[in-house]
Amino acid sequence: MNYNEKIAAVLASTLKLIQTNGFHGTPMSKIAQDSDVAIGTIYHYFPSKDDLIFALFKHCRTLLNDYIFDGIKDDFEYKDSFFHIWRNFVKFYLENGHIFSFFEQFFSSPYYEKNKAEIQEPLGGQNKVVDFLQEGIDRKILKQVDVHLLVASYIGVALSTVHSIKFKDVSFSEQNVEVLVGIIWDGAINKENNN
Repeated sequence: MNYNEKIAAVLASTLKLIQTNGFHGTPMSKIAQDSDVAIGTIYHYFPSKDDLIFALFKHCRTLLNDYIFDGIKDDFEYKDSFFHIWRNFVKFYLENGHIFSFFEQFFSSPYYEKNKAEIQEPLGGQNKVVDFLQEGIDRKILKQVDVHLLVASYIGVALSTVHSIKFKDVSFSEQNVEVLVGIIWDGAINKENNN
């Protein structure tokens, strides 16, 4: 295996093992065995398990951002992009349950608490959803509120929707998705400028 193949194997194994065993039940030795990459090689690329977890977080966040923003066209109105990103967010988590599980564990773990200050840039990279919603605020399309309030409702409803589809027998239909994102849009728009 070359460098990229080894890194990919280690990240994939770590993701799979964390979903099954949690953070504490996934020692480096298990990752080495599952990925078929020598433990010394893993430590060469990731000096500690924490470094590996944070690299996995960044990798998964990049996959998420690439997916949810894929297909946005230059000629989209802001509302079209708002709907597109939200739909893709839900679809990504439905298609990538292992990443959904990893993020849920990460954000409720000491890994997140310990590094909360770093998540904005060093861990998460540029948070494209925050930037996108801030653009809507700056252009006075969205309500003039703290962007993090909009992020909480935008992403929070998407996560709740994924939970409902996965665990509560709510059907994933385009009609249901359109209704939900429409409710979010109606609550987020700056009605003074969008009448």
